[in-house]
Amino acid sequence: MDDQETLIRIKKNDKKVFEEIFHEYYTGLHEYALFYVGNTQLAEDIVQDVFLKIWNTRNRLTIQSSLKGYLYRTIHNHCIQYLRHQVVKQKYQIMHQAKIEEALLMNRLYFECGLSKLFKDDIESLVDEAINTLPEKTHEIFVLSRHNFQKNSEIAKKFKISEKSVEYHISRALDLLRKQLKDYLPVAPVILMMVLL
Repeated sequence: MDDQETLIRIKKNDKKVFEEIFHEYYTGLHEYALFYVGNTQLAEDIVQDVFLKIWNTRNRLTIQSSLKGYLYRTIHNHCIQYLRHQVVKQKYQIMHQAKIEEALLMNRLYFECGLSKLFKDDIESLVDEAINTLPEKTHEIFVLSRHNFQKNSEIAKKFKISEKSVEYHISRALDLLRKQLKDYLPVAPVILMMVLL
């Protein structure tokens, strides 16, 4: 069976042919993905994701080159996309960690210079009041993110929304809080920074 006939049969929902292709190419594709990502389980996930995507979009599937070439090119693209995402994620984590460390250092210095616990409690109370004024859904998402330290993906799954929607609600919450607490920034920047990071 040539590639075009194989493609036609897949488009006609021929699961047997699809499974045969999966078993024929799986080992080679897995080793190819492993070369890029360096993790056996991750390489396995990438290959399975690619085949799942092919099956789910089989009616729109178009292959100009050979089937083998298409599969390897698709795996290559997925691996590169993953690696790029990891670079961006690592860069963000490093920047975020640096902000936290800077805030902790400033906080310690601030209290060493005489910021009293009572004043700190007053500011934190104001922050809590401001958070409680947020719209209900935005409030819930912000609390899960900042107080419960849940990942955006976990929050998105809980609310059955996209991660972009979660980011929107967190960004909206931060904007509203900054506006409400702007009068206190000059006197308690460190405490507020740690809340609004």
